[in-house]
Amino acid sequence: MTSGRHLLQARLSSTDRTENNRAMSLGRAIRERRLSIRATLEEIAHRAGIDASNLSRIERDMQAPSAMCLYRIAESLNTPLSALLGEKPLESSEEQAQATERARTSERQTDALLRVFYRLDDADRALAIELVRTLDKQRRD
Repeated sequence: MTSGRHLLQARLSSTDRTENNRAMSLGRAIRERRLSIRATLEEIAHRAGIDASNLSRIERDMQAPSAMCLYRIAESLNTPLSALLGEKPLESSEEQAQATERARTSERQTDALLRVFYRLDDADRALAIELVRTLDKQRRD
């Protein structure tokens, strides 16, 4: 029974360490980015509109930033929020260009569909909405 308790405690502390490592990576990413642009805590904190001591605690993973605070920190570091959260950046300018073109194409298609949708009369709009709901339900099932 004692060994079972120790095994459970070991698993729990392992889970805590894993969660702490995830949190640490955010603070570490913020600090590494700040140092890479040779900015002081005070400079970034001022740009982000927070206290330097708060930024220091965030970098040391002693304090979790709110979503808005994290956004302002990323903005003050001139870096995408996704980079601080560990999202893999696109590797080449060609991949970036392709992603941008896909986004533009999707936006054009959405705009075209909306123009057609708004030209429909009320009965046809209701039918179009029902069609979309049915297709969405089939996709989820």
